[in-house]
Amino acid sequence: MKKLLYVLVTAFLFSACDEDSFLEEKPLDFMSASNSYETTTDMDMAVTELYYLVRQEFYTNYDHCLDFLGVSDLVANGSDGHVVSNLSNTINPTSSMASYHWTQLYKLIGQCNVCISRVGKSSLSDENKAKYEAKGRFFRAYAYRTLAYLYGGVPLQLEEVTKPKTNYTRASKEEVLKVAIEDAVFAAEHLDDIQNVKDGEVSNAAANFLLGELYLANGDNEKAVATLSKLIENPNLSLMTERFGSRAGEDGDVYWDLFRRGNQNRNEGGNKESIWVIQLKEDVKGGGSSTSSYFWSADGGYWLERYCAPQVGQFTIDYNGRSIKPFLWPIGDYTGGRGIGTFIPIEHFNYAWGDYGSADYANDIRNSEYNFPRKFKYTNKAAFGDDAELFGDYFDVENPNLPEGAVISQAGLPGSNLFSQTDVPNRYIMGYQTKCVNPYNYPDAAYADKNSYMLTGTGGKVYTDQYMMRLAEVYLLRAEAYLKKGDAAKAADDINVVRRRSNASDVESSKVDMDYILDERMREFGIEEKRFLTLARLGLVYDRIKKYNPFYWAENSDDAGILEKYNMLPIPQSVKEANKDAELGQNPGY
Repeated sequence: MKKLLYVLVTAFLFSACDEDSFLEEKPLDFMSASNSYETTTDMDMAVTELYYLVRQEFYTNYDHCLDFLGVSDLVANGSDGHVVSNLSNTINPTSSMASYHWTQLYKLIGQCNVCISRVGKSSLSDENKAKYEAKGRFFRAYAYRTLAYLYGGVPLQLEEVTKPKTNYTRASKEEVLKVAIEDAVFAAEHLDDIQNVKDGEVSNAAANFLLGELYLANGDNEKAVATLSKLIENPNLSLMTERFGSRAGEDGDVYWDLFRRGNQNRNEGGNKESIWVIQLKEDVKGGGSSTSSYFWSADGGYWLERYCAPQVGQFTIDYNGRSIKPFLWPIGDYTGGRGIGTFIPIEHFNYAWGDYGSADYANDIRNSEYNFPRKFKYTNKAAFGDDAELFGDYFDVENPNLPEGAVISQAGLPGSNLFSQTDVPNRYIMGYQTKCVNPYNYPDAAYADKNSYMLTGTGGKVYTDQYMMRLAEVYLLRAEAYLKKGDAAKAADDINVVRRRSNASDVESSKVDMDYILDERMREFGIEEKRFLTLARLGLVYDRIKKYNPFYWAENSDDAGILEKYNMLPIPQSVKEANKDAELGQNPGY
């Protein structure tokens, strides 16, 4: 009996030694942190979060979705009735622009690290483990790439964080780019080919795009050329050179087709130029877009129309003692939908194709009446009364040609010496890129009256999927790499591939420099591009804005205007304070 009791007590004592195992909860009928990364379905849900975080940062947060366009060499901000900049208020260590993107990108990195860590411990096959790790590493590369461009050297965190950490230190920019390159190489090796993925899904082509850009940022131009050439030579990718898609039978051109609803994706729209397209679907849960949301709503849509199209309903002409408003608003035609003209194209952007009347200004389809309209058909001719014939059918921004005595008037809104509200262009009447609107083709729920194309009061979104990467940019990135290698002739060849699609004249190699490539990017992408990121990658935020954008010059600002320190964003003060056990330092000038 004593022997049996000894055996039982001993067995209990030895089992009790493993208290952690004994007390560990094992969820059998619900998901928890310990069992949520086991199956391909689990991993698909985790990766979906990565897509969501990218879309939220760059497209569906109203306050910040256009940060990288507003501070650039493309536009002036005319939203408050006069045009005066204040960069010291927009970009400083306590500003929301600096802190928002830092926070979002590290949130993305944190989720990537969880995916990468957990998939390695899962019971998935080795092939599936590599594929999901590649997805996590693609997005981590994308996040660190963006951080390096914006902030320079930043802390590197490559493992899942399971407890608070307050002693981060900054790696150098070169070290950050090296990690991003390693991740992108792995992604390019293990992600599926582009023809085998769903619309909106990343592929090895997207990874090679990212990798080629990273090689450029790192100064490895040979590898950039080799990597980008894989995309140009890929038989599953090509520039769209013929009319295609949902509205190919209507008046327009192939460049216009690129930005019509339903035309962005490979499978849905037959678009072989697409490499990575951000998916936006209105009025679907999780779709990132809503026909009924207002601009302060979270994930209510991509507010490109509101920012970049004119607010023609406020355009007023004084004539014969009357104040005339010749445009109804908001109408889903070429007058700009429900835009409010926040961003006004500066002169350099407005005439990026050449001087008014020049051959390229007339022939480059990217500057056509369908893609960059400057003539606006009056939609409220009744407002002219008996004087209607004197005004004709259109207002021409380039040649107003108003009757004698007619004056453009915006009473109560002060002007400036840059973009006066009583001159053109201004936020109420300006040339703009129609890639931000859906002329005569909005979702049915966006119309207050579909017969007249009158829109509801909740508009201002662009109801199309959005290019994050397309092949035209690959040609211009490779042109940049060739130029840096000293081969201007091959750089010109790549640029001319893009220009010929748009019926523009060829550029001679002697005219190709970095300034020209950035101008060509302006012509090809315009408001589509995350322009500040491009300029930051090249270290040219200050140079280009100082050269071309008077909006940010000191004489048009409430502060010192554009300064060299704005080539990078500052390290957010809140981050420095939270990192209490180590010093992060600050970027120069802040």
